[in-house]
Amino acid sequence: MPSTPTSLAVLMLLGGATSASASAPPTSWGRSGVSLAQYRTDAVECGRLGANADIAGEPATKAFAAAERFAERNLTMQLSDTELATEQALMVRRLRPEKRLSEVQGVMLNATERCLTRLGYRQFTLTRTQSRRLDRLRVGTPERHAYLHALASDPAVLEAQSIRPGVAPAARSDR
Repeated sequence: MPSTPTSLAVLMLLGGATSASASAPPTSWGRSGVSLAQYRTDAVECGRLGANADIAGEPATKAFAAAERFAERNLTMQLSDTELATEQALMVRRLRPEKRLSEVQGVMLNATERCLTRLGYRQFTLTRTQSRRLDRLRVGTPERHAYLHALASDPAVLEAQSIRPGVAPAARSDR
């Protein structure tokens, strides 16, 4: 997850489409008729909310804190390199950092998505053609922002490609 609210916003709304897995179609967010300036403003606002989501009480955050305490305890003990390596491997196996990080990112992403929904945005799936064109545009460039905005503000795109809440994105068409 990006470290700044602005970069999170760019990732979420302007910087590119996102995909839950390699096989899932890429998605983005849009609102019919939204101006480019408002689109960018909303992205930053919702990105900040997501980046600043309270994750202190999340099980994943508690697991990371426990792992840190475990590591600090090991640093104060006189362990051989082999014992230390064994303890570290045990900690990683118990923590499952990739899974825990994904859980924390999910909380932040949910906060961002709730904000976008509150502002009237809808999630939509990109077609293969749209995705290929987007992939040719460098992340963070005005051209990429303009292309995503053109899709995200187009009522026809939103009507045809919107994702209903609670429904997984359908397979992409070849448009």
